[in-house]
Amino acid sequence: MTQRFRHPILLVILLSTVIVMVLNCAGPRALSTMTAQELFEEGMKKYEGHKYIRAIEIFQTCVYNYPGDDIVDSAQYYLALSYFGNKEYEVAQVEFNRLVLNYPSSVYFEQAVFMRAVSFFESTPGHYGLDQSELATAIRQFEDFIIDFPESEVVPDARKYLLAARTRLAHKYYDAGIVYSRIRAWESAQIYFQKVIDDFTDTEFAPLASFEYAWMDYKRKRYAEARKGFHDFQIVFPEHEKVAKARENEIKAAFMQGEVAYDKGDYAKASEILAEFKQTYPDHKLNGKVDKYLRKIAEKTQTGPKAESDDS
Repeated sequence: MTQRFRHPILLVILLSTVIVMVLNCAGPRALSTMTAQELFEEGMKKYEGHKYIRAIEIFQTCVYNYPGDDIVDSAQYYLALSYFGNKEYEVAQVEFNRLVLNYPSSVYFEQAVFMRAVSFFESTPGHYGLDQSELATAIRQFEDFIIDFPESEVVPDARKYLLAARTRLAHKYYDAGIVYSRIRAWESAQIYFQKVIDDFTDTEFAPLASFEYAWMDYKRKRYAEARKGFHDFQIVFPEHEKVAKARENEIKAAFMQGEVAYDKGDYAKASEILAEFKQTYPDHKLNGKVDKYLRKIAEKTQTGPKAESDDS
């Protein structure tokens, strides 16, 4: 009797083991059988575990299978974030934009507008020397965000991104000016330096461009303009590291104004400029040369009338 009852018990144990093994080997539940809430929760697990590719698959299923569900805007937002986390910035920008267009009442609307701009920024080449034609779009999006959401807690971050984008463009224009200056194309260089001065005043390249613009005037022998440019630089950027150099260049330009007038034979103008130089920069070493020019001018202006009276 005992032997007859052992077999059914062993059979049950064996069947239970097999069932557990089958269940364990069955794999994860098919996404198509999950509810929107289940899909979202599963997607969040993958997202938080930085398993972005799997998270993308799950959130996509939620968005496409349950377009009218209350949770779909959340799934759309984290779908975009998953693409961003996977560094697929161009696709992330598209997905954030889809949320902005399709779910304007979503709690994630404001953040999606911000992240759309961030995605656009990140999708552009990081080096200023590469094509930055699309960076203007990111700049415009950050500017619009700051205007549209002035009370947003991410406005400081938007300003940082905006400055980074503007600095990159300013660097590009400034570098173009430097390239032209090296081949002695002074006027072309000034076009790019002026672009930085006018459009990117908030970047670190604005003072550099201002200095170089004045230096281009000096190279073009436009000494009055160069003198004013270097003088204005010291007023506008009093703490800049190039202030001392700007002061020296201002003085050199002022001296060259007088020397050029002398060389042209305009002794009255040369005397006026050089006399002003002595008054404005009384302790500068160039005053030795200034005195020599003033003596020569005095000799020339005095001998002219005397020689005429002798002839008469």
